[in-house]
Amino acid sequence: MTKQTKQTTKPTGTADSMPKAAGEPLSAAEKTAAQVVRRTNETVRHLAEANGWTETADKQAATLSALQGPFVEAASHVFGRYVEGMAELNREMTRFVAERLRYDAEFGHALTGCHSFAQAAEMQQEWVRKATEDYMTEAKRLGEIGQKVVAETTQRPST
Repeated sequence: MTKQTKQTTKPTGTADSMPKAAGEPLSAAEKTAAQVVRRTNETVRHLAEANGWTETADKQAATLSALQGPFVEAASHVFGRYVEGMAELNREMTRFVAERLRYDAEFGHALTGCHSFAQAAEMQQEWVRKATEDYMTEAKRLGEIGQKVVAETTQRPST
């Protein structure tokens, strides 16, 4: 086995050689994925050179590089949508907690104005009813957001 000289051409099919529309910026996930692909290719090449690069290994590396482009694109889409979905869930939970805290503070203030135990008990029953209704509605909303994220994540990215 003879060692071949290091080629300076970039393998086709890597994330950084994928066509993008003119002026279209790369997302953070795409940039990270491209860096991982570059580092992986460099590491594979260094290891192969250290162990005697062969023509067969070169062809195998080219095949692997060609397959990485679609994989990186799909992984980038899934990860990006996952992050967006988690942000959407976080916004919804933050909105809900703020709304409940506001309502609970109003309830506490109103409770201090009660003139009888019966009036306080009635107000507390209403608070429990509304809290139960609010939490059930919120659980439904979060479930719908989760289902939407899963559906969008499992769809093929549009090209």
